[in-house]
Amino acid sequence: MQFYEKLIFLLNLTQTTNRMLAQELQVDPSLISRFRTGSRRLPRNREHIKSMSSYFARRCTTEYQRQALSQMLGIRQAFTMKKEPLSEILYYWLCGDSNEVGRFMQTFESLAIESRPEHSSVHPESLNAENVVYYGTDGKRAAARAFYQHLLTQEKPCDLYILSEEADNWISEDSDFLQHLQEWGLCLLDRGFKIYQIAPPATPVDLAFDSLARWLPLYMTGRVTSYFYPRMRDNLHRRTLIVVPGHIAMTSNSVARGGSNITTVVTTDQRLTQAYAAQFQDYLDLCRPMHNIYTDTDSLLQCLTQFLSQNGARIQRVNSLSAETSPPELVSYCIDQIHHPGLEQLGYLYLHELDPIRENREFCEFIDIACLASAQDVRDGKVPIILSCSIGSQPLYYTVDTYVLHLKHILHTLETCENYHFVPLDIKAQSEGLLTVKDGYKALLAKLYPPPQQQASTHISNSVHSPDGISLTVFEISQPAIVQLCQEHLFRLADQIGYTGAHRVQIISRIKQKIRELQT
Repeated sequence: MQFYEKLIFLLNLTQTTNRMLAQELQVDPSLISRFRTGSRRLPRNREHIKSMSSYFARRCTTEYQRQALSQMLGIRQAFTMKKEPLSEILYYWLCGDSNEVGRFMQTFESLAIESRPEHSSVHPESLNAENVVYYGTDGKRAAARAFYQHLLTQEKPCDLYILSEEADNWISEDSDFLQHLQEWGLCLLDRGFKIYQIAPPATPVDLAFDSLARWLPLYMTGRVTSYFYPRMRDNLHRRTLIVVPGHIAMTSNSVARGGSNITTVVTTDQRLTQAYAAQFQDYLDLCRPMHNIYTDTDSLLQCLTQFLSQNGARIQRVNSLSAETSPPELVSYCIDQIHHPGLEQLGYLYLHELDPIRENREFCEFIDIACLASAQDVRDGKVPIILSCSIGSQPLYYTVDTYVLHLKHILHTLETCENYHFVPLDIKAQSEGLLTVKDGYKALLAKLYPPPQQQASTHISNSVHSPDGISLTVFEISQPAIVQLCQEHLFRLADQIGYTGAHRVQIISRIKQKIRELQT
């Protein structure tokens, strides 16, 4: 769809006139008219698109509007999304960037530490019959609720096995149920349950990333162990199997993407639940770990050390200048200020990260997508030094001198290393998110979280906190298909901006201009 077609859809969906939108953007209504007819293309002023996105997100409040928007975007979660992340999704959609990885990154970056209500409307209740059959998608939701209520009657926490390969419309079509499902999972984790999950296949892509986004609050607790099956699976047979060995099991099967002929069985037959648990374990033996969560200082050091020690091509997107391009003087400055032995080890690895790139010019390259800060932000001390955040410490911030020093080192690297590419981003991400991928290895998502507002039970726990309450979480993805999709997402972003040939020359000129601007 062209920009004007998307705009017409949103205007009609929200019953917005040209004058109403013009008033929101503080522009002449004739400009909106030209956008609407296609005589004016995508606005160069991206702030206008941001304002449009925020406006339309606020006006999409009814179930009908959310349903239509969800279908148009191809994102089932748009049906239940809060206004802020929906605004981000609309922004990228209007700009023409609507891929699944980008949406998952936005979910990851917007994930906040939130307290949960201590009292739930769901009360413990044992299953009345040994075997109960439920029909349709409504029945499947009822089965999940009955399963959860039965688990609440257990005096001791148990192991919970989850395999879900079927189409997930039984979850996504009911916004309240989706929210409840996450709350139930988090509640069980708080009670001491351990969850072992076999993730759905990476195809179809929307199902894989919807599942990732849905599970993300549970993953971030560090108390869910997730696996993936590394070989091809047929696209015909699909199964849902949720088991607490010796207590209760819920199972259903479907063909292809499923349909209305869904039957779900919940059983408390002890021998049958043990048999289902054995089937799950047989499947699990064929799987590999899918991801890890790193939050404490020691595990963060281990994760980053392993990642940096692997040779290979690299592509990343960061919110500031990258640690890998830090000049030795900046590394020494961070080490002296933070006084942590692990940072010295990481600093050495970062300094030598580009060595394989220089030595293997035919096979390796480093594409460094980074936000180039405004001179005013640098002068105001608002730009973080990424290296200083590597162990979850309170970040240090650039001065004009240290930022210029770093830019000059990037400039020198561009002029001496053909396989290093700097790709400047104009629009700074709203939160402290980072995505880095090493070819054929892993993908790392990292985020700094502000301190929680209260000491209640939280969605994200066990994070390493600095004295000022900042916490760092790294989400490591090992599933090759997902890693490749993350890599392709970054390649697409870099290609949209351009970084070779004439673009490289322009980027070098732009860095020199930024240095002159800061030095005047």
